[in-house]
Amino acid sequence: MQVPANILSLKKRVVSEINDDLAAHAPEDSCLLLDSTGPSFTRQYIVLNAIGVERLAKFGEIHAFSGSVYALFGFLAFATGRNKVSIDSLCHPEAETVFRNQHHVGAFSGLRSISKLMVGRPAFNSVNPLVESLEYMFGDFVDQPFSAFGANIHVYLAKAKDSPLLVLSNNERCSPELERLRKLPIKHVIAMAANVPIVYGGAREGTPYFDPVYTAHYLPTLKAITSTDRHTLISTPWR
Repeated sequence: MQVPANILSLKKRVVSEINDDLAAHAPEDSCLLLDSTGPSFTRQYIVLNAIGVERLAKFGEIHAFSGSVYALFGFLAFATGRNKVSIDSLCHPEAETVFRNQHHVGAFSGLRSISKLMVGRPAFNSVNPLVESLEYMFGDFVDQPFSAFGANIHVYLAKAKDSPLLVLSNNERCSPELERLRKLPIKHVIAMAANVPIVYGGAREGTPYFDPVYTAHYLPTLKAITSTDRHTLISTPWR
């Protein structure tokens, strides 16, 4: 597998910056903010690999948005050997075919999706393709309930475009109405966090929450997280 030169350069810079940051600030006294990734969620693995799974568990707080939720739990699976499919296999054309077929069922599904987007309708009818991709890569790892993970992890979800964001966590900061999601397999939590309305349909029956990036409260929430006295390490791959 050949890694592009620009990614190698990015990795060198990011690893150096993270090492400097962690040398000056203990994870226990720090907050990690994993911002929205856009289409570049795999770049978040550069950051997470540089931190490492042991130091990640020590962070006082981890706040994850959108595609970073997918990246965070995926990293935890890879770092602990719980992945179902190897990295090399994911880079093989066969894996691309699997993901394409999960999103597009039938010969003209791709054209139908494009047609829907052109008239302002969601490309897909549900988040099932996201769930299926997680099952393909991580198997029973993503069947674990959210409650099985660290209390330092905070996942942000949206219920409506103009409503304050909700936070799912295994501590007292959890939004009351999301406490029931602690028992839910994480594949469904991840899918809701990455549920881009124009792509997967947003909030609907059976999927009541969606990607918080597409709300008026996204940026104010980021600012609130970084406005405390706690040192914050911020990763924004799409920027």
